[in-house]
Amino acid sequence: MRVIIAGAGEVGRGVAAALRGERRGVALIDPDPNAISDSQSLDCLLVTGSALSRESLVRAGISDAEIIVYATNNDHVNILGCAFAKRVFSEKVVDRTASGLITIANIRDTGIIDPSTGAGPLRDWARTNFVVSPSEEVVNQLTSGLISPSLSDIIPLGGNAWIVESSVTESSPILGSPINSIHPDDDDGPGYPRIIAMKGGEDKGRIVNGSEIIQDGDMLVFLTGSTSFFSEISRLVGDASSDMPERPSVAIFGATDFGSRIAGHYLQMGSHVVIIEPDLDIANSVVGSRIGINKRLDVIHGDPQDEDLLRELAIEDHDIAIATLGDDNLNISISMRAFDKGVIRTGLILKDRALVEVIQRIGLRPVSKRRVAIKSILKAIHMHVPGLYEPIPRIPSLVSMSAEITSESGFLGELWHEANKKLNAKLVMLERSDAIGGVQTLSENEVDTLEEGDRIYLILEIDDVGKVEDLLRS
Repeated sequence: MRVIIAGAGEVGRGVAAALRGERRGVALIDPDPNAISDSQSLDCLLVTGSALSRESLVRAGISDAEIIVYATNNDHVNILGCAFAKRVFSEKVVDRTASGLITIANIRDTGIIDPSTGAGPLRDWARTNFVVSPSEEVVNQLTSGLISPSLSDIIPLGGNAWIVESSVTESSPILGSPINSIHPDDDDGPGYPRIIAMKGGEDKGRIVNGSEIIQDGDMLVFLTGSTSFFSEISRLVGDASSDMPERPSVAIFGATDFGSRIAGHYLQMGSHVVIIEPDLDIANSVVGSRIGINKRLDVIHGDPQDEDLLRELAIEDHDIAIATLGDDNLNISISMRAFDKGVIRTGLILKDRALVEVIQRIGLRPVSKRRVAIKSILKAIHMHVPGLYEPIPRIPSLVSMSAEITSESGFLGELWHEANKKLNAKLVMLERSDAIGGVQTLSENEVDTLEEGDRIYLILEIDDVGKVEDLLRS
């Protein structure tokens, strides 16, 4: 697979690095010589030029490309670029429909793709095959991470599946135990967390076989079928934290698009939410919005760093505090202040993905918009397999994938261990519809053969992604 990426900023370089890890051919286009210079270490074809230039696309190898990603910092260029790339591709390969080229546009302004007030769906007129706008995933990742803030990473994997990563501490009850002795009997409930990978000391990380002995400091990767098991994972790694209230009280700093979405999430839970916004016009716009009519929402115009305002709000009595303003440093400052006042579930949204692990070390729960954008683009790139693709954040050599077993699948009727062997991957969980329309989360000892409609979850080496995708697609 050859992929062209227009935009060599932090998002474009992140996608390129991940694809090079899969041994894909990658070309990067950017008009900024400094951005091109920063990309030298990626071992990609680098083209200095405009993403809307025929010459640049030809130099990048558009006629041989399968996918082009527009990840510039201009949403309008990203939308227009998809149609332009299809046009140039069709000229070069004499294919009027340009069906051989998949286009992906990264859109930061969600208003553009709103089906009622914006220009969406873009596929109908802009020749964009996939639109990546990671706002919803940012909100999902942040709100799920605040359920158990002591855990290092909590990644939604689609459906009822979650990847959770955290390090083992000296107070862990499983210290010194082999992994295969930790998994309980079936009566502990569907979705009980299973350890699927680990990273210890200086090693690069690996898929577990069950015989590994857990040591202090090991990074464990769990797969679980329910958020209700997050507290159990905290207990297993020795970082037990208090359970989150059913209807937590929430303070949100910033009436941004993210702030409004997060407020909507907690209002649906029955929580009381207060939004503090320094811009009067923006505060008023939230009051007049769809969520503004909710009686459990208060919108306050004021400075989020005003000590008198925080005292009046009794910020220390809130269960959750989240900073969603557009300035990373301001969000960090606000979050640290709330955390220091005793709000243990404190989250923030960042742009710079390099800050995430640093901020986590001081007890906060950050989510980087750019990191989520990179993962969302990678998912779109791998969408020709009917499932999801998720890199393992702390073990870059591993990825998790899901796929649906269809009537035409070569794995229909296969035994669990036979599918494992054929895929050269570890099948770690399966979701199956039950007789009343619900979804069951099943493990190996609960499954006989794979059935049509089953969704399987796999973990594998990044080098094997292409081969596994081919097998799943067939």
